[in-house]
Amino acid sequence: MLAIIAGLAFRLSQDERAAQTWTDHTYQVIVTTQMLLADVQSAEVAERGYRVSGSPAYLGRIRSELKDIPQEVARFRALTTDNAAQQARAAQLKVLLDDWSNLIVMGTREPLPYVGAKPSAEDLARTQATRRLVAASIAKIEQIHGLLDAATNEEYRLLVARTNDTQALERSTLLTALLGAIFVLAIIGTVMALLVRSNVRLGQSEADRGRQAKILQATLDSIREGIAVFESDGTLVAFNPNFFRFAGLPVSLAAHGTPFERFRTYEAERPAKLFPADLATGASTTRHVIVGERNLDVYATSVPDEGFLIAIADVTARVHSEEALRQAQKMEAIGHLTGGVAHDFNNLLQVVSANLDLAGAEAETNPRLAGRLKNAANAVERGSRLTAQLLAFARRQALEPRAINPGRLVQEMTDMLRRALGERIEVEAAIAGGLWNTFADPNQVQNAILNLAINARDAMPSGGKLTIEVSNAFLDDEYAARHAEVSAGQYVLIAVSDTGVGMMPEVVARAFEPFFTTKEEGQGTGLGLSQVYGFVKQSGGHVKIYSEVGEGTTVKIYLPRTRKAQESAVMSAETPLQGGSETILVVEDDADVRNAVRDMLVDLGYNVIEAENAERALEVLRGAVPVDLLFSDVVMPGTIPTREMARTARALNPEIRILFTSGYTQNAIVHNGRLDEDVFLLSKPYRKHDLARKLRSLLAGSTNRQNEAAKTQAPPAATPTGNSAVAPRKALVVDDEVLVRMTTADMVSEVGLAVVEANDGVEALEALAKDAEIDVLVTDLGLPRMSGAELIREARKQRPSLAIVVVSGYSRDKTTDDQIPADAAFLTKPFDVAALRRAILKG
Repeated sequence: MLAIIAGLAFRLSQDERAAQTWTDHTYQVIVTTQMLLADVQSAEVAERGYRVSGSPAYLGRIRSELKDIPQEVARFRALTTDNAAQQARAAQLKVLLDDWSNLIVMGTREPLPYVGAKPSAEDLARTQATRRLVAASIAKIEQIHGLLDAATNEEYRLLVARTNDTQALERSTLLTALLGAIFVLAIIGTVMALLVRSNVRLGQSEADRGRQAKILQATLDSIREGIAVFESDGTLVAFNPNFFRFAGLPVSLAAHGTPFERFRTYEAERPAKLFPADLATGASTTRHVIVGERNLDVYATSVPDEGFLIAIADVTARVHSEEALRQAQKMEAIGHLTGGVAHDFNNLLQVVSANLDLAGAEAETNPRLAGRLKNAANAVERGSRLTAQLLAFARRQALEPRAINPGRLVQEMTDMLRRALGERIEVEAAIAGGLWNTFADPNQVQNAILNLAINARDAMPSGGKLTIEVSNAFLDDEYAARHAEVSAGQYVLIAVSDTGVGMMPEVVARAFEPFFTTKEEGQGTGLGLSQVYGFVKQSGGHVKIYSEVGEGTTVKIYLPRTRKAQESAVMSAETPLQGGSETILVVEDDADVRNAVRDMLVDLGYNVIEAENAERALEVLRGAVPVDLLFSDVVMPGTIPTREMARTARALNPEIRILFTSGYTQNAIVHNGRLDEDVFLLSKPYRKHDLARKLRSLLAGSTNRQNEAAKTQAPPAATPTGNSAVAPRKALVVDDEVLVRMTTADMVSEVGLAVVEANDGVEALEALAKDAEIDVLVTDLGLPRMSGAELIREARKQRPSLAIVVVSGYSRDKTTDDQIPADAAFLTKPFDVAALRRAILKG
């Protein structure tokens, strides 16, 4: 039914449109007849005007109108091909109009009648001819007007008829549409509901597609890699900004629809080809390309719609990190090797030092032998300094960092450097204003500058200029990304530059390796730069060498900035021996050591109060006598830890200065190879002038108290409590190196103990099981078949009360503390009999 109604409505609509077309056609015919009539009338008026006035202007108008009339006649004939009557009129009009046109043309050629004189016979004849042409023209015009009026009337009649037909068809179409609308109204309601639901779903679908497109683009933009997707015809359809940034492509190419050939054209001018040549094959390819300073991994593959995808990953940071890691691993391996060398060398020094110590008593009556022994002891001391340099490179030395101003330190060193380097070397110091403080060991900073200055002097055999620059510096994230071991932040820069011969790149690459040197044999150990490297790294800084052959070398040391105020400078070794009158509390559980320290302090003029443990020390601090400085051993028996005692002392007296002493290079006050920030340390053994300088450096910044009253009110010196435990009887000495074991056994005998020796842990456990009198175990950590740590654990299982003394060529660190019991004593080689005696008593 809907189809019938629709067909009927369609047919009526077609008829209506046809009727309307004929109506429009009729209007066109009427307009054409009117235009033709207007042209004829215009030409007629122009002809009369010419006859009356004789003006040539009318001739042009006549010609123009006569030219348009044939076109109008042709148009009238073309529009009335469906009407035979009108076609006949059109034919008659053409003939009449042609005749009329000829009459007009002929009439305008005849001259005008003579005016103002008596006409001649000839003039009269021409006038008569002209009048006949005008009469003929008028007759033709009347016929033309009649035909045009008839044609116009005919078209008006057709217009009325066709207008009526169109109106009738419009009414029929409207009626049919109304009937169809009434019939399908119910269906439309249902369909509308369905359409509304469909449109809602379609809108949701379009919204989802829009969100998915945004999510897809946001995902592409968030990817670290550069992504570009091309269709099969090579046009760009999807991309992210990183693709153009990594590839170094112009932003003008970043537009959808960009053909891939434009990328090829741009790349043809670059030496590094980013895109593979075989993209058309659809094979997946991965290649490494260097574009400028970027290292890129380029991956290309086909996609399901027969296009292809190109991904670019910036691996510059990874490449630099891998290079830095390889260098760090290399330096770490060399550090382990260096530490092992220092360990073995310390073993040898221990043998020599112990034998010299044992032989010292026998040489008292022989001055010549005593001198030789002293020379040998000096050689041992130099060897010990050499191992200290090796441990500095391995970052196993205990630093004592302080807040210092490196500018002042360099200023103080300048004159000394001029004297040390000689007259041929010009020394200049350039220190920036507003210089920050840094947190570092001032002695090590001086040693580093001195080592660099000596290297610079050797690089300028004919003389030159040494420049030391100190300034603030900031290492940004980009620099840190290129140097994996560097943390971005604020640093103080110390740059030492020379005008020497410079270094080749391969020499720069190995400059920090220990024992590597370009100097002739006997002119250098190759440990100067390695010591600088180890100190800077252990201090949390960064060191870099810049050098060109023939242009000189610059070594830049970056030390981390600190916001702490500068602390008092450490007194130099040249400072005269100086004492004081302050009151010092000495806390030491070893009575012999305590007595020796007391005698040195009294000799220096200080007031001394003694305490054998932390409990007794706190009793003194809570008393009425003011104490200026607390001088305490680090490892002592008792329930109160040393650091807790120090914190309580500061709470009782915020102005008190605290100085620790220890026979270990690393212990409870050393973490990660560095002393805690609030800790001052004097390592054992120390001499009288070492103690004097350390005390004055600490007491110089504090106000001296009036100690006269304290002298009169000071309590009697605390006496040592002694060791309540049974005195040790026999020691088991375990070391796989025969000379070291024999020497240690001799030193144990010198202490007064019987000795049992073992080569390794297995033999030691067997000896321990057989001999019940063994109450002290003296062992190295590096043993064959069983490590020293394993031996200690097994020995304590057999004999829980066994005293433990660990001897090692390495300094004590966190790794060592994790391997041995907390109550074990630790000795770093080389050591003497006195140190061994104290360790046995404590262990």
